[in-house]
Amino acid sequence: MDHKPKSLFQLIEKDKLVRIIETFTKATDITIDINDAMGFPVVQHDYFYGFCRSIRSTEAGLKRCIDSNAQLGFKTIEQGNSCTGKCHAGVMLMSVPIMVDAQFYGSITCGQMHLEKPETQGIENMLQTTADLGLDPEHLTQTFREIQVISMDKCQAAGGLIQFVVSYIVELIYRAKMQEELSREKLKAAEDARIIVELEHTLHKAELKTLQAQIKPHFLFNTLNTIISLVTLSENKKGLNTLFALSNLLRHNLDQPEGLVSLLEELHYVESYLLIQKNRFGNRLELFIEIPEDLQTIQIPFLSLQPLVENACIHGLEPKEGIGHLWIMGEKVGNKVEISVIDDGVGMPQHYATIDLNRDQPIIAGIGLRNVHKRLQLQFGKEFGVKLMPEQGLTTVSLLIPLPGV
Repeated sequence: MDHKPKSLFQLIEKDKLVRIIETFTKATDITIDINDAMGFPVVQHDYFYGFCRSIRSTEAGLKRCIDSNAQLGFKTIEQGNSCTGKCHAGVMLMSVPIMVDAQFYGSITCGQMHLEKPETQGIENMLQTTADLGLDPEHLTQTFREIQVISMDKCQAAGGLIQFVVSYIVELIYRAKMQEELSREKLKAAEDARIIVELEHTLHKAELKTLQAQIKPHFLFNTLNTIISLVTLSENKKGLNTLFALSNLLRHNLDQPEGLVSLLEELHYVESYLLIQKNRFGNRLELFIEIPEDLQTIQIPFLSLQPLVENACIHGLEPKEGIGHLWIMGEKVGNKVEISVIDDGVGMPQHYATIDLNRDQPIIAGIGLRNVHKRLQLQFGKEFGVKLMPEQGLTTVSLLIPLPGV
């Protein structure tokens, strides 16, 4: 039999248990203790009087009283029924087990009674066992004699009454047990839901990091090709300046946190990138940036605008003869913000296709645009992403992101 203490008593309102003790004491002049599975009182009360109150007024005496209750409570487990016996000081005790589903939860022990009037020998034994408590022997003797003497019939009747009390407590414990199991199931369901959300968030972050990691070597490869081309053309000074600019970009890239950045920060990154490209284009590249100030603080994923600018430079403006123009513009469109990169280069390659944001279809575009589109959708939802609008003489690639506060 498991004797470990049960916490279910803690789920029962203590005032109910105190009320039980109070009512029983007033009805019978017999005071009871409700004990847990280890024999400790579940609630503290002040319904002991006379001799028992004196003994319990000392720390050592109270400990002995609790030990007496516990030992008799354990005896009820062995016998499977109520038991009687004497406490450490010689007062009669009766204990009834509290069982729920064959599990021992504690006991009810009643005391402050004699089955017969104490004789001289019984009083001497009491004084001997309580001598070390420092209490007045005369007071102890007097109050010991004043403890009520009840017949065995009355003792058995009190035991029957205690059984009713036990039945009520068992019902309280059973209800508490059911409630605890229900609460545990709810907590487990909530914990499972939390774990699922955390896993989804982790996978979400991992996918975003993977996509961004794909962009970084792509950009690095193109920039290194630029430096190689400049060196090949004996443009060593431009190549060196480009290498310094690349170093600054890489440092900024490595120091960048994983979260969102302001559009203004992304524009600074783009401007650094364009410094590299101007070393190649020279006077053939003209740049115009028109972003309203109230949009410069909106948050976007890091390295989401630069691939659009890179795409315009490499595929649209570089093959064009003469001066090329690049516009970076921002505006509010309904509940969205549209950041557009427009060039008047040679147009988009034939293998590029318009991205349909309303359909979950493969995106036939370069790796940079594919990844930006996917990252925006992972971050903001399926209605956002990249929009391609190739027209005669102009190519527009836009980022669609949510308008803050909408």
